[in-house]
Amino acid sequence: MKRRRPIFWSSILIILPIVIVAVLLVLNFAYKYVSNKTYEHHEEDVERAAFLVDEIIGNRDLNDRDNAESCNIILNKLCRIMKLPYIYILEVDEEGESIKYLSLGAGEEATDEFIYNRHIGTVIEGPVDPNIIAVLKSSGSAVAHLNNEFSDTMIAFKARSARGITNQVVCTEVNITTIVDDLNHDFNYFMLTTVLFSIAMVLLFALILRNKISRPANEISKKMSSFVHDRESGFEKLEVKGSREFCEMANSFNAMAEEIDNYIEDVSELNRQKAELNIAREIQMGLLEPTDFEGRDALIKAYMLPAKDVGGDLYDYKVLDDGKVFVVIADVSGKGVSAAMFMSRAITLLQQYAEAGLSPGRILYEYNNHLADHNPNMLFITTFVGIYDAVTGNLVYANAGHNVPYVVSDRLIRLDGEHGMAAGVFKNEEYQEHTVKMQAGDLLFLYTDGVTEAQDKNGAMFSEQRLETELEKLAYCTSVSEENLKQTDVRANEANPEISADSEDMDAVAFVLKRLEEFTKDAQQNDDITMLTLLIPKKLHKHLRVEAKASKLTEVFEAIEQIDVPKDIKNQLKLIAEEMFINICSYAYADGAGSAEVIIDSDKKSVNITFIDSGKPFDPTKEMPDIEQYDYDNAIGGLGRFITFQMADDYSYEHDGTHNILRITKYV
Repeated sequence: MKRRRPIFWSSILIILPIVIVAVLLVLNFAYKYVSNKTYEHHEEDVERAAFLVDEIIGNRDLNDRDNAESCNIILNKLCRIMKLPYIYILEVDEEGESIKYLSLGAGEEATDEFIYNRHIGTVIEGPVDPNIIAVLKSSGSAVAHLNNEFSDTMIAFKARSARGITNQVVCTEVNITTIVDDLNHDFNYFMLTTVLFSIAMVLLFALILRNKISRPANEISKKMSSFVHDRESGFEKLEVKGSREFCEMANSFNAMAEEIDNYIEDVSELNRQKAELNIAREIQMGLLEPTDFEGRDALIKAYMLPAKDVGGDLYDYKVLDDGKVFVVIADVSGKGVSAAMFMSRAITLLQQYAEAGLSPGRILYEYNNHLADHNPNMLFITTFVGIYDAVTGNLVYANAGHNVPYVVSDRLIRLDGEHGMAAGVFKNEEYQEHTVKMQAGDLLFLYTDGVTEAQDKNGAMFSEQRLETELEKLAYCTSVSEENLKQTDVRANEANPEISADSEDMDAVAFVLKRLEEFTKDAQQNDDITMLTLLIPKKLHKHLRVEAKASKLTEVFEAIEQIDVPKDIKNQLKLIAEEMFINICSYAYADGAGSAEVIIDSDKKSVNITFIDSGKPFDPTKEMPDIEQYDYDNAIGGLGRFITFQMADDYSYEHDGTHNILRITKYV
């Protein structure tokens, strides 16, 4: 049997190309940056050198041979000190058709050809470089990159500032090869540092991944498999060190395993089957998350009713480190302890792969391979995995042979895209990923076949068609207003009074469960009934644009009244709004009329009010009064702001150049 690739190496193979691409991008950016800085540095150096030479030469008349030769000595020394290959002074004829070398200095990098061919008084016929003409006309300086007969070079030109001299130019040169050498030196140092740092980070990531995820997960998985398949060898406690979740999982498994052993030792042979069923039920229920969860971006409700013969239904959910919400529902084919243990290993693997950042399709791929490698009883498990991203509103999901879930929106949406085989049977199965867009008020409904296959006394099944009919009633409620619902929807209001027009008040689990109870009545339950819903909470958003007049406060108060928060919170919000709005009227627009924007965003967790005006800059969060030394009789202003920010839970101010922007947060 082909050995599966551990998650450790799978994760390394994922992260390594990302690191390599990132390093290449950084090095590309760094090379451009270092190149620009190196050229700028050398341009500044040669130009500074030209100014210095002009200052040192002063008013010397270089047409005088003695002065020119003494200047040669000075220029030679400056070349060595400044590490420049050439410094020379040129005289341009009046028509710009020739140049004459008045004085020259050569450094260590100067070529023999230059030294041999250029002397005091050497005249070069032909059109003069336009940069020289431009410098003479402006009496200024310039830097140019030229390729002459001696080398590829960078030259700084500086018109002589001596009185009465208008046709002489100081020239300082540096070879481009020198610049390139400096650039390569600096970049090689940066490249070596970056590569070493990247290697260190990859090694650190590998070490953390191995110690915190791979090793604990493998140890737990091996012990669970041994506990299920090798009962005669006895149970050894798990000693897992690492992340808190794995430690808690190991401790829970140890406690569960000890309890199972104690049960098995205490019960007689006649009661063994009953005891095993009780243990399996406790395992099954103990591994599940709470039935209610209220997060910032999702509200989750779950329900499980085990049958008399314990099966292997499971549900799970978790808010991942990146803020995404992970949900799963599954159904093991067998019953009893073996199905419960198979289920416990399935939950462990699903959590492990989700926390490692894998996508739903990849989670099912790794999960299926692991279960197929450790499945002597040939059980299989249908599984649906979804990951909801509140930032994009996308639900990405993959299905391993499970019942088709639904999204209840303004219409009923079947998530019946292509799905793969149930997990645990065949290795290397590919699971197609699909994406559905969800918005505020939408609800994801997951269930197991215990819902659709529930039977009445006559053996008739509840059926998928009946489930869709009931869910369509929920979808209908989200597509009409509350007023229209009260007036026109007899089905939803009279036949189903528990349905509200506000989708956040709709408990789809309770609604479907009631329909099941009405259908089955006193019939015996043959399979686990499991449901899980994920609801995207609605949020209030109000954007007001009003004149900066105190009389307009009533519009702001009316918007605050629409927020679904306790009365005392509303009163505090009104006090805050009144103080901040009056500040805008009194200070921001003290010299004239203006307008303001008031933006209110709220959900069940918090209320955010943003005040925006284009008046004069004014930061109300600064220069707050010292309340202990406040002169209540004589002081003017400040106290209202102090009280306002004491009531607020968070606040911030910024000025974007044209607007004052104040944000205030109040937690519910």
